[in-house]
Parts: sequence; structure tokens; C-alpha cells
Amino acid sequence: PRNADYFMQEAKRKKHKADAMVEKFGKALNYAEAALSFIECGNAMEQGPMESKSPYTMYSETVELIRYAVRLKTHSGPSATPEDKQLAALCYRCLALLYWRMFRLKRDHAVKYSKALIEYFKNSSKAAQNPSSWGNSGKSTGTPSPMSPSPSPVSSVGSQGSTGPPSSSPIISIPQRIHQMAANHVSITNSILHSYDYWEMADNLAKENREFFNDLDALMGPITLHSSMEHLVQYTQQGLHWVRNSTHLS
Repeated sequence: PRNADYFMQEAKRKKHKADAMVEKFGKALNYAEAALSFIECGNAMEQGPMESKSPYTMYSETVELIRYAVRLKTHSGPSATPEDKQLAALCYRCLALLYWRMFRLKRDHAVKYSKALIEYFKNSSKAAQNPSSWGNSGKSTGTPSPMSPSPSPVSSVGSQGSTGPPSSSPIISIPQRIHQMAANHVSITNSILHSYDYWEMADNLAKENREFFNDLDALMGPITLHSSMEHLVQYTQQGLHWVRNSTHLS
């Protein structure tokens, strides 16, 4: 069985070939083929013992390579050929599945961050409703005025007793760990949005090349967001092979 090292060497060989090319379409096609070997490397890492790089990092770097390949050759406008659109659609399918896989790899972290953030903001909300936010008359003062001598608990977290000038808008101080947790959570869950965006972009291009993708689906089996990395690679390899043949690239 081929291991991660084998696929890494194959990926580097194909990438170096692409680096040396000048013609943009051929360059993009070779980068796409290199990316498939990088995907196989990441998949092998998932199956075997963890190596110097994690599968997540491998997939993340592969995403950047594919995005670069797509930018090399326009696939919109009157100058775009069917092969330009077919290559872009195949690349977008890869990006969609890679982003989905990246989310799946970090899903447990996302769940943990989500629970912690919900708990934190629930407690913050309770703190904002404590009796100290009531006026001297015993009735709720509502939203305090910026000129209020006693800032609301929400706006004064971490700055109670401050005698500085009043602010026109309340400032909420959030602990560093909560800020970092929120940033990590957004980073992970953004992968879902990217996945669906790229899938939709691939769908739109596939509709313009219905015969090509109908034939590819019939031969390799349709690809979905839940397809395995192995199926993704085999499906895309076949598609790239047809594109290479139709453009007479060696």
C-alpha cells in the first residue's frame, strides 16, 4: 500500500513540473493534478499514524494551491473555452470537499467552543440584568444614557469604578480566552460556508457543460459533499484526463 511519503513525492514532482511551465492552462492543469496527490497524501495521513504535518494542514495548503490554479486561467467571459470551465468546475468540486473535510476534522473543537461561548454569553446576559442596573426609584432605567454617572454592568465589565470621560457607545470588555475561542470557532465554521459556496459555483459551471459531467458521473459515479477523498481523487483524475486529451496537452 502507498503511504503518505509516496504521495508527497508524487505531488512535489507534479508541482515542480507545473512550476516550470509557462502556458497558463497547462500550468493550471498540472497544479490540479499535483493537488490530487497532496489530497491522497492527506488521506493517507488520516489512515496511518500522524506524521510531521497533520491532515488538516495538508488539506489547508492544498486548498491554497487549487485556488491559485483556478486564478491562472479565466473561466468566465467570451474568451473562456469549455475546457476552462470544466477545469474550474473540477477544481471547485475539490475545494468544496476539502473545506467540508477540514470542518469534519475540527468539528469536535467547534462543538466545544460553541458550548463554552454559549455559556459565557448566557452568564453575561444574566449579569446585565442584575439589580445594580436599576435606578434609585426601584424601576428599571432601561438603556442607560451615555452621561449616566453609573455605567451599566455590561458596558463596565473590566472597568468598574472608572472615572474617565463618558463614551458615546458602550464598550464591552471580553476576556482574551473568549475572544480567541470565538475566533477559532469562526475559522472552523467558515469552512462550511466555503464548502457550500464552491459547490454551488461548481454546479453552475457543470450546467454549462452538462454532457461532460453527465458522462463523468455515469462512468465514475456521481460525486457529493459526502464522497470519500478516494472517490474525489478518482473522479477528478478522470475528468482532468478528458480535459487534457481534448486540449491535446502531453
